[in-house]
Amino acid sequence: MTAPEPEKPKLDCREVLEEVYLYLDEECSDVRRTVIRDHLEECSPCLSEYGIEQEVRTIVHRCCSKETAPDEVKERLRRKLSAIEQVGELFGEVAERDR
Repeated sequence: MTAPEPEKPKLDCREVLEEVYLYLDEECSDVRRTVIRDHLEECSPCLSEYGIEQEVRTIVHRCCSKETAPDEVKERLRRKLSAIEQVGELFGEVAERDR
């Protein structure tokens, strides 16, 4: 007898749209990317919003592609975003455990 697969966490639309830029920039964990992608595949309003954000990102990139942030700024942002993501995951784990 095989053990049941652990249930994947579900996100609501608000959470997905808050993290859409992390998803677009591939700056969230693989697990989080999978959860967001699964939600986008099932939710047409979020998929539509994702498409709009993706288009905006393309336009901005096209207009501003010659400007780059210093490596120090990029690294500082990566560290802060990673810390925020870790805190969010911890809160999610605590909320699941308390249910």
